[in-house]
Amino acid sequence: MIISVKNKQIRRAILFVVLAILLTIFVKINFIIPIGIDDGIRYFMSATQTGLNDIVMSIFSFLGSPIVDLIYIFILAGVLLVAGLRIPAIWSVLTIVLGELLAFIVCQLVERNRPIGHLLSDTGYSFPSLHIFGIFTAIFILLLLVIPNITSPRSQLISGWAITLVGLMSLLSRLYFSANYLSDTVASVLFAYAWVILAASLYSPLAKRLTKISIFEHEEI
Repeated sequence: MIISVKNKQIRRAILFVVLAILLTIFVKINFIIPIGIDDGIRYFMSATQTGLNDIVMSIFSFLGSPIVDLIYIFILAGVLLVAGLRIPAIWSVLTIVLGELLAFIVCQLVERNRPIGHLLSDTGYSFPSLHIFGIFTAIFILLLLVIPNITSPRSQLISGWAITLVGLMSLLSRLYFSANYLSDTVASVLFAYAWVILAASLYSPLAKRLTKISIFEHEEI
């Protein structure tokens, strides 16, 4: 299988989703621990604002926006299609699109308002951060599907750290602009990892089902 998961990844995903659900409950009931930490981080980040930081953080906020995340995956899907890997391309697009939809539904259920002082362009609810969920879903897809196929271990390491750095800077940008609380972003990373591993676990039955259709019967899976 082109896409597969290891038992340790499944165990980690289960742990992450449990932690994310607990964090969701704590936020929903305004439990003191995440709320207090969120406020402390927000006050700290507001004190770091400068003109140069505004420019840097605006760039990473854009790079992590939901629309750009979709562009990343559609570019990946295009590369996979050119390589004749249509089923992994379909899986990649479905994973991020359905994931964004599920994250949006969670947002509507939790109904957490954004921090005071957020930009007017940041609308909707705050938890979980759709920005961070989208960018880390894209990152985890790349780490699962692309990075392992790079032949050079050094290039694997550099590429993995590079895309992870973009994700972390996007996370910081959401805190910097008071678009999200820390717990919003942490929950998004946890949910994103669990979602990608779940989707990867479902890849095998999806691929086998698609190969029964005539247009996919000779596809590499």
